[in-house]
Amino acid sequence: MPHTTWTRRLAVAGLLATCLAAPAGAQTPFRIGVIDDLSGMYSGNGGPNMVLAAQLAAEEFGGKVLGRPIEVTGVDHQNKPDIGSGLARQLVDQRGVSALVLGGASSVGLAVQSYAKDRKITTLVTGGYASPFSGPNCSPYGTQWVPSTGELANAVAASVVQAGGKSWYFITADYVFGHGLAADAGKAVKAAGGKVLGEIRHPLGATDLSSQLIQAQASGADVIGLANAGPDLVNTIKQAREFGITSKVVAMLVFTNNTVALGLDVAQGIRMAVNFYWDANDASRSFAKRLMARNGNVVPTMGHAATYVSTLHYLRAVEKAGTDDAAIVNKVMKETPISDGIYRNPRIQANGRVVMDMYLVEVKSPKESKSKADLYRIVETIPGETLFTPAEKSGCPLAAG
Repeated sequence: MPHTTWTRRLAVAGLLATCLAAPAGAQTPFRIGVIDDLSGMYSGNGGPNMVLAAQLAAEEFGGKVLGRPIEVTGVDHQNKPDIGSGLARQLVDQRGVSALVLGGASSVGLAVQSYAKDRKITTLVTGGYASPFSGPNCSPYGTQWVPSTGELANAVAASVVQAGGKSWYFITADYVFGHGLAADAGKAVKAAGGKVLGEIRHPLGATDLSSQLIQAQASGADVIGLANAGPDLVNTIKQAREFGITSKVVAMLVFTNNTVALGLDVAQGIRMAVNFYWDANDASRSFAKRLMARNGNVVPTMGHAATYVSTLHYLRAVEKAGTDDAAIVNKVMKETPISDGIYRNPRIQANGRVVMDMYLVEVKSPKESKSKADLYRIVETIPGETLFTPAEKSGCPLAAG
């Protein structure tokens, strides 16, 4: 994409983003950039509400840090790594951002984190679920705040195998996240005593998944595992219902907006692992109500919560460190307890992975639900140490040895 087009996109996204702007003549703002899918297939998982969550954190922090007014700017990477990398360069070179919040397709986030690592810029991964963020592609200046494919697979696949779903066939989104989720789920299935019969892939943004579903059904597998997300996941589940395939289908990453899109009549009974549900505790309810009061009552996702928590923790670390130097700030972030109360037992490992307890939740039936936002019941709480890969086993060079 030409440089002028990137410039125009940055300017437009900056106008759309919610900012805490500095008055004329004031000190240069302390800038945080949100690089996400603001208008495409993953915009419901993160998108404008991710920008809003970062702004909410900045406002509640007090609107200033290091004596400078905080400014949050969102840009739209369109789920394309080259566009995301170009926008990151502009945010760093032209806007002077101190931190980048990364969401949308993991392929974009990994490209941006690599660039930010070279430039020694802090990255907060709040919408990237691929394991390399805190594995082989980790950054000394990066932290990953949402569960990766390994945790999602381990939390769901093992319990399904134990319940009788011994043989699996995967329908996989053909990009880094889908590949990782299918691979990790396959490992979890085998470790639990099951087996994988096969896999079929589909392009990102597929609308017709009939051939994939027919092939998966013909495999004779006990379980059809969905290694996809967002609209791809929604389309797969809806079309599976049309084919009469219901009890066989298992999803491993379902966002609240996906559940809303499916409707409780279709989604009821689906179980998935999450690190955040808005109605889990007093802190999560308080955050959700503040965000929903400003976004038309849209229920926050894991990505929205991660953006709020990570931005607030980052700003506290900057204030404590007295600088925005990425190396110093990230050291302080790892040493400082995450104290907002939204996550259960959170801590940051040496590889930048944020470990916390997770919930196994089940979608309620229409009769059980008491409101449009009343989507899940919590089945069990899973201790983080039983799910997350220890830093020294993650493949991250920072934690080697």
